[in-house]
This record gives sequence, structure tokens and C-alpha cells, in this order.
Amino acid sequence: MITSMENSLNKSSIDKSYQVVKAIAPGKIILFGEHFVVYGFPSLIASIEKFFNVTIQLFPNSNRKIRIESNLGFTSVKHGAEIMLTPSSLRSKFDDIVSKLYKVIDHLNSYQSVTTNTLPPGPHNMKDLIIQLNSELPLGGGLGSSSAFCVALSGSLYYAYHRTLNKNEICFQAINAEKLINRNTSGADCNTCLFGGLGVFEKKSGFRRISANLDDLEFLIIDTGEAHDTYSMIERVSKFRKNNKELFGELCNSYMQIYQKGLRSIEKNDLHRLGSLLNQNHELLLTMSISNTIIDKIVEVCNAHGALGTKITGAGGGGCILSLIDRKEQSSEKKLLERLETLGVKHFFAKVDKFGLRLV
Repeated sequence: MITSMENSLNKSSIDKSYQVVKAIAPGKIILFGEHFVVYGFPSLIASIEKFFNVTIQLFPNSNRKIRIESNLGFTSVKHGAEIMLTPSSLRSKFDDIVSKLYKVIDHLNSYQSVTTNTLPPGPHNMKDLIIQLNSELPLGGGLGSSSAFCVALSGSLYYAYHRTLNKNEICFQAINAEKLINRNTSGADCNTCLFGGLGVFEKKSGFRRISANLDDLEFLIIDTGEAHDTYSMIERVSKFRKNNKELFGELCNSYMQIYQKGLRSIEKNDLHRLGSLLNQNHELLLTMSISNTIIDKIVEVCNAHGALGTKITGAGGGGCILSLIDRKEQSSEKKLLERLETLGVKHFFAKVDKFGLRLV
């Protein structure tokens, strides 16, 4: 068995004589509301023009063989229950990630087979697949890479089986798939990655897209280089809330004022006011102790070199930082980027993506 799998890893990948489907889904940023959303408050989320690209080739046979190729540098083949990953030097780094990828792939592949053929569930229904993954989103960066993957894979498989895109059904499938990676997912990220644009998410009412002029919204996103652990950060805030009930209540009241003013600043296209509110939201997050040394340094550098506002985006404890920049101030921007280079952190600019999931 090992020999045959090794041979599979060395074979050429996509064979154009079989059906190929390509789909992309954008990542996301949180402008306002991380952690507060857990306790029922609204959050403001936007998709960004950085994508998770999934190309699939679905084969008519059911040998339970699935091959993954990734721009992260690894290739893997799963045949039945056995997984082989190459090169071997990357196994310790990617074994856990690859295992989670296959859980999601098996779930979605089996689900589509069952719903299409009205057959009882089981491994015999799963079609063979080659999957190419190409992500512009850092892993563990708080930019929705796992959600974008689940959305793009759900969309490509759905189209392969049904020859259409039903975004509501794909969203349902993607959220259930992501729960295999993050059992506490709220569904906010999948909704944002799938429908695109700017929207409000609340636990009770779900995702609601907002109509606004987003042309001038462009963010500098800085990767701290430290992967965050969403679950541990949520637990940290939960303990803070338990031990500081009165203070947490005050933070929630302050947050709602910031959030409401943030919506108005976007409606009025007031970027300077929006930047100030991003700073205020960040201060609330600092009080809950979800920052660290590198986050503090990046925020300090950005705000000292002309940024309109800078904050954590995501759970904190690492991941990415969101900074709103006036790109007309080119001299300030140049100095800021030079300072970030000296810190050795990766960064990029991104506008709001308006379209969400699509075939390419």
C-alpha cells in the first residue's frame, strides 16, 4: 500500500480529460466586535481581496483516494484511512493540518454524494478527488483562512455535483464543515467569506449585509508571525468577565457606542473618524489582556507613522493587525512600511471584496 501511495504522490496532478472546478473565497477582517460578539453584541465584518483558491477534479470511481497539493509546499494522498505526506521534512509541521483538511474533505465529499444520489451514507459513496489549494491568507492569522477554505471547497464540490451555486445551501454546508476544525465557530466568518462585502453579524439574527460605498476603504494588514489560538483567547476573556463583572459591563457599553459610531462613520465615508474608533475598540481589547509584546509594538509603530487607526483583528494573542491608512500620505506610508520591515513582519494592503464566493 505504501508503495502505491508513494507512486500516487509522484504522478502528475490535474488531468483535463476529467471535470475540473475552480472556486475562490475571500478572507475576512473584523472592524469592530471580536469577543464582544460572543456575548450577543453585533460585530462589523468585511471580506477582503485576499483569497483561498480551491481547484478540484472529481473522478467517477470510488477508490477512496484523495490527493491534496498545496502552495504551502506539501503534497499528500489519503487512500482509505492511510495518509502519506511529502516531503517528510514537513510532516511534523503539517500532519495536524492535513488531518483536519481530510476530515473536512471527506465530510463534504460524502455529503454531496449522498444528497445527489439519495444513497445511504458510507465510504463507498465518496468520489476520488484531486484538490489543489492555493491560499493568500496566513494560517492562524485571524483572517478566516479555515472559513475561506470550507466555503471554496463547499462551493466547488456543490458545483461539481449540481452544476449550479446555491449560496444559502453552500453556506450551511461550509459552517458544518468548519465545525470539524473549530467546534465553536459562530458562522460569521463563513457568511462573510461566502457573501462578500461588509456586514453585521449577531448570534441571534446571523449575518446581515450592509450597503455602503467601500471604494475608499483600504487596510494595511500586518501578520505578527505568531499563530493565535481562538479557543484559548475566548477562555481568557471568559475568565476576565467572570472576575471583573462590573468592568466588563462598562466595556460592553463602551463597545456599543463605538460600534454605532463606526457604522455612521462608514455611511458618511469619514475615514479619520473610523480610524479613531478602531483605536478605541483596540483599547477595550487591551483591557481584556488579549494583546502581547509584538502586537503592542506593531500598533505603536503604525499609529506613530500616520495610521488613522490600528487594532487587533480576530481573537488576539497573535494573528494579524488591522491598520487604516490614508494612502494619499505617501511619505508617511513609506516610513511606516520601512519600520515594519525592520520588525521583520509580513504585511500587505487589501480592499474590501464585494463578491464573495465565485467560480474562476
